[in-house]
This record gives sequence, structure tokens and C-alpha cells, in this order.
Amino acid sequence: MTELSWFASWDNGIFHIINSVFTSSFFDWLMPIISSWALWQIPFGIIWLIYIIRGKKRERLIAVFAIVVVALTDQLASSVIKPYVERERPCNVIPSVHFYEDGKWITTDKFGLTTYKDSPSFPSSHAANIAGQAVYWAYFYPQVAPLLYLAALGVGYSRVYLGHHYPSDILGGYLLALVIALVIAFALRLWVLPDEK
Repeated sequence: MTELSWFASWDNGIFHIINSVFTSSFFDWLMPIISSWALWQIPFGIIWLIYIIRGKKRERLIAVFAIVVVALTDQLASSVIKPYVERERPCNVIPSVHFYEDGKWITTDKFGLTTYKDSPSFPSSHAANIAGQAVYWAYFYPQVAPLLYLAALGVGYSRVYLGHHYPSDILGGYLLALVIALVIAFALRLWVLPDEK
């Protein structure tokens, strides 16, 4: 077995375990909530506004550059890498996927020949965006890092559970987020933030 076929086998196997084996009515209720942008926009939005309105210069700069991080992770994932890689989503090619879309669960067709989502799969924009924010904020506030990383892991898991992404799509999003967040955070601390050079 070649390395590529081994990796594809691993990717499909983990996808099957998360999406089809470890399912439950509770997870069917919980995972769409965790995956929803609305859930994460509220707490991050509130924190961002507090930093902008009430923060000192350091906090305001951190908040402003958080927007740069999410803009870069989102646009690089969605507008640059996805169109270049053009990987089909698992719900379009794997038979009988446990799939969530438009507020309802379905089982995809048993031949894996129907297109349920038109956008490419790799990397996961959801994973890149939430992980980018987690890594970025954890860089400056390591005391909240476990909570932030748990949120990123939850979103990544939910995207596989919902049938939208392979595990490798999530890992690709995480890697993209890690690079962007650390580059921005390090540059900000080195060249911009007062008294932190």
C-alpha cells in the first residue's frame, strides 16, 4: 500500500467512525449548534467590542489584528486553496453519509453519486477560522488557551460529524490557522505592541 492510499484509507476510516459509528440523537442535536457561526460570533463579538471600547492601546491593537487573522484564514481557505485543490466533499462521493444541511438530517444516496454541496472540501474554512482565533488569542492570553483549543476541536469534530468534511480537511484548516495566527501574533508583539519587543 502506497503512502497516499494509506492516508486516504485512514482519512475515510476516521470519517466513517465519526460520521456513522459514534452517532446519537444527542450529538445530532449538539453538533449543528457547535458548527454554527452564530454560536461563536456572539462571544467573540462581545469580547472584541469590550476590547475596542474599554481596552487600552494594547487590547485595542490585539482586537484589530484579530480581524486580520480571521480575514486571512477565511480568504486563503475559501478563495485560494479550495479552488486550487478542488476536493469533493465526502457527502458527494461516500455512500450513505449521515448528512446535515438546511436544518435537517438525511442519509445521502447509497451509491455516492449525488451532489449535496457544490463548494470544495479542502481545507475546512470553519476549522481554519475558529482555530485561527483560538491560536491568536491564546498567544496573548495563555490562561484561556485550553478553553479556546477545546472550542476549535469541537468545531472541527462537528464538521466531520455533519458529513461536510474529511478529517484531513480539518487538519488542513488547523495548519493554515496555526501559521497565520502565529505569524500575525508574533509580528504584532515584535513590531507594534508597546513594551513587548
